[in-house]
Amino acid sequence: MITVKSILKDWTLPLSMAVGTVSYIALTQIEALHDTKVTLAATVPYLLPSLIFVMLLFSYCKIEPRDLKPRLWHLWLTLIQMAEVAVMVWWLRNNEQSEWRPLAEAWLAVFIAPMAAVGAVVTQKIGGNAATATTYTIISSTLTAIAVPLVYPLVEPGMNMTFVELFLKILSRVFPTIMAPLAIALLMKWIVPKAHRFVAEKSKDYSFYLWGICTAVNTAQIIRSIVSSPGSGIMVVWICATVGVIVCIQFIVGKHIGTVNDDTIAAGQGLAQKNTVLSIWMAMSFLNPQAAIGPGACLLWQNVFNSWQIWDYQRKK
Repeated sequence: MITVKSILKDWTLPLSMAVGTVSYIALTQIEALHDTKVTLAATVPYLLPSLIFVMLLFSYCKIEPRDLKPRLWHLWLTLIQMAEVAVMVWWLRNNEQSEWRPLAEAWLAVFIAPMAAVGAVVTQKIGGNAATATTYTIISSTLTAIAVPLVYPLVEPGMNMTFVELFLKILSRVFPTIMAPLAIALLMKWIVPKAHRFVAEKSKDYSFYLWGICTAVNTAQIIRSIVSSPGSGIMVVWICATVGVIVCIQFIVGKHIGTVNDDTIAAGQGLAQKNTVLSIWMAMSFLNPQAAIGPGACLLWQNVFNSWQIWDYQRKK
């Protein structure tokens, strides 16, 4: 018998995206909700980091420290990401006047983004190795912090930040989110093992449901950015459609590399599950404003793909 709990468990991401979409429409179209919209706008910047922190702490408490060592597929994914970025930089530098630059910059914003910290949560949800996913999150975040200060000035000259300034700024946005809950989880394991074991055993799917709340909020924000995007509506459609193809290809390629290295799920997440919040900020700060639509669309597409993966995993259990 299908229950409300089983529906929520199997369809968390589609429901979250639907809630985010409906909430955006309601908040923008219903005048009586104006005060609520203002309150939410002021709360979200503090709410999301708090939810992500708790979500990752729950997930990291289930990780064994010895499993955090680098794997061969980490190197392969790093090389693929570097190649993708290099191709886009080459094209952009040789097509400075092209009308397709917003599309190319949107692709660059997707390719250069690191793996999202929540990728470990999804990996764990569908039976993968959350530890190796976490390790790649750290590796790819470091790579992005190095690559962006080197690459973006080549694409959009005139940046007023030095390499070190931008490098540290990106790290300050990424590493506290990843490293703080990981450090606390490891300290709990060593100092208060009973509390650590309690969190690991009792949290169960809580981290995934917290991600569902984050997804609802992010969906509303992404739809707002797409609707209010400057420039051609046709270009917005092109960006959203092609990013969907890119996400599917990255999942497939990542999974193939992971199959060879016996870590299919984590590798698929590693290549395709992007830190879209960071990527949107970087694109809006240094690239064509329309480029931010790329990682925004990426968030929606990767959630669609992950929804299918979760349904397929539950079906096979």
